Amino acid sequence: MAHGNSIPFSEGMAKVVTRAELQNCDAWKRAFQNRCQDHRYYEIVEETLQNDFEHYYLLLEDSSGNVRAIQPVFFVRQNLIEGVPGKIRSVVDAVRKIFPRFLTMRVLMVGCAAGTGDLGAGDKSNEAWTAQALRAVLQTYARQNKASLVILKDFPANYRPSLETFALNGYARIPSMPMTRLSLNYENWNDYFRSLSKATRKDLRRKFRKAERASKIEMQPASDIAPFIDEIYPLYLAVHERSPLKFETLTKDYFLSIERRMPERARFFVWRQSGKIVAFSFCLMCN
Repeated sequence: MAHGNSIPFSEGMAKVVTRAELQNCDAWKRAFQNRCQDHRYYEIVEETLQNDFEHYYLLLEDSSGNVRAIQPVFFVRQNLIEGVPGKIRSVVDAVRKIFPRFLTMRVLMVGCAAGTGDLGAGDKSNEAWTAQALRAVLQTYARQNKASLVILKDFPANYRPSLETFALNGYARIPSMPMTRLSLNYENWNDYFRSLSKATRKDLRRKFRKAERASKIEMQPASDIAPFIDEIYPLYLAVHERSPLKFETLTKDYFLSIERRMPERARFFVWRQSGKIVAFSFCLMCN
């Protein structure tokens, strides 16, 4: 029922399609053209993540048959005790050896499996229409596919005016984990340092003195991470496994595909100490 389905609503039609059906669709390339995570990013996420996500795309047409938006969605079986430690987790894990779906829920999520959510409206003037269209069809689509919950995943606060239609029709707004954003509104390092509290400046000075006594750490921007992937990927996994809350797990292919297919937006950074890679990070550059 997920693929090939069409859901009519008062102002048009929502068609459920796969990524393969969008390859020659110009509207798909325009849907996120002004976003850091453009259509290429959604394709990479679907191709490289291994979390049993079921990815689909809602092609939203108006009553004249014009494609106004293309919205990525995905189904996931959510663990209802994610992050619960101790005996409760042990008991549930034991039960799941016999009943694998015990205390899980099939959920329809709107947005991106590995990043913030965006409306695939292409143009800001289409966002309100897109939100109204989604609100009109999502519950039907979820019910057809036996999903018990509909979630608009990690949409930034700037979408609140457009998404108000959900809040007015039975949906609840819940804070999610914050994404990383760094505003560099400073002339230089000293300007930034002066903006910090006295306690923070003192703590940083102490850490700087400690770092000076250790082997020097050097940062290297990298445009080609393929030679380092076998060294940096275990660092990512180590951080991932320490987290009590997990959703998606990124793969080596994810990082390599970001570098290869989004070179003008991807920036990688590698930190070395005594020649050994001790940390890495990457970001997507926004216009």
